[in-house]
Amino acid sequence: MAIDQKLPLHVLVAFPKSRHDRAMLKASASVILFLGSTGCSDTCENSVAARVASPDGQREAVMFQRDCGATTGYSTQISVLDNGETPAGGGKAFRADDNHGVAAVGESQGPWADMRWVAPDRLLIRYASKSRVFEQATDLNGVTIDYQQVAQ
Repeated sequence: MAIDQKLPLHVLVAFPKSRHDRAMLKASASVILFLGSTGCSDTCENSVAARVASPDGQREAVMFQRDCGATTGYSTQISVLDNGETPAGGGKAFRADDNHGVAAVGESQGPWADMRWVAPDRLLIRYASKSRVFEQATDLNGVTIDYQQVAQ
């Protein structure tokens, strides 16, 4: 019986005896790191539902649906972007879901929301009062954002 078979696994990993053991340890670590990093990639997709240009045309409020697969529900997300820019990641200004079907549903299948510019640097976001809100930024990219809950 070889000496390696008598040693516990943690000793073999911590103190590899041969060149082969060290190579196998490095290869295993590389595979684990690769699989771990690919599992962290963003597989979500954004579908724009509405764009509203600011009065000066410099910015847009963009409402979108973020689809992260079958295990996530519908949400409404809003970002304030430079004119023509596409949203990346989740909504930076507003994020809400329908609270397990309790909130009124809007056009994008998520909870109802509405966006309106009241000045070139001021945005009003109205949303269904029963929505479950995850993000409500009040200042973003030089724009002040006000919110109003609406009974639906």
